[in-house]
Amino acid sequence: MRRIPSFHSLKAFESAARLGSFLLASEELHLTPSAISHQIRGLESYFGRSLFVRLNRQVELNSDGQRLFNQLTAAFDSIESACAELAPVSPFAQRLSLHCAPSFASKWLGPRLPSFMQKHATINLRMTASADPVDFSRQEDIDLAITYGKHSPGHGIVVEPLGEDVIAALASPDLAARWNLADPSRSTPLVLIDSTVNPVRWADWFAFNGLPLPKGAARPSFDRGALVVSAAVQGLGIALESIRFAEAELKSGALVRLGNGSFHDIRRELHFLCYRAAQKNMPKVVAFRQWLLGAIATDGE
Repeated sequence: MRRIPSFHSLKAFESAARLGSFLLASEELHLTPSAISHQIRGLESYFGRSLFVRLNRQVELNSDGQRLFNQLTAAFDSIESACAELAPVSPFAQRLSLHCAPSFASKWLGPRLPSFMQKHATINLRMTASADPVDFSRQEDIDLAITYGKHSPGHGIVVEPLGEDVIAALASPDLAARWNLADPSRSTPLVLIDSTVNPVRWADWFAFNGLPLPKGAARPSFDRGALVVSAAVQGLGIALESIRFAEAELKSGALVRLGNGSFHDIRRELHFLCYRAAQKNMPKVVAFRQWLLGAIATDGE
């Protein structure tokens, strides 16, 4: 007879350790959080030592817990592999919860999602979009977040930049033809559209191109990159925005780069993929991350 503790308690421990949360472990194993806690307390009683450091709303492994987790991960991987060879394909899909910056979601990610869904038909994507920051310690139902602008990673959170955003001056073809920034005296009066969330400002762009910032130009502003692009399409003025948000408009000719490419664009890392370090090996997280980075790389090419 093998001298091992309850297999249920080992499963509860492995799940909680991998996910960094008793609540997420309870959802994965279809148990109550109190049942997970009870199983782990029983395991700690069996070993006569604690395995976790309990924090507010999350848990971390101590050195003994980490040693046990490393061994169990290899053992459970072997068990899963052996069972997968005999088990039928599961008809049930996984749910992947993604929180995304609004303009990135609607202008860049949305048009590409069909390729992800075709490649990963067993993953049900649930996406929410807002500019509000994600607190992974409190919003335990969120698996991944794509954030915009400055990001301060929390403890145990992986933050990966999604390449550089190319910030360009964009305008409708009609207005672009009537504006000469190099010689304002020969131009239609300027209207510079501001994006209040974009850290790259018009002063940065003019300085980068060795031009003085025009005085007295009208400066309407919007709090979404997608709205800035839309306003430029309608002929309101010149937009300074990421071309990620204007792919369709540039392709259709509804917008053009000001100066036909004679001005310098500004490149900044503005979008980031964030997820819990403890969940980095979860199949659904791995699948989305690999697909997303592949799509970013394709854009770069």
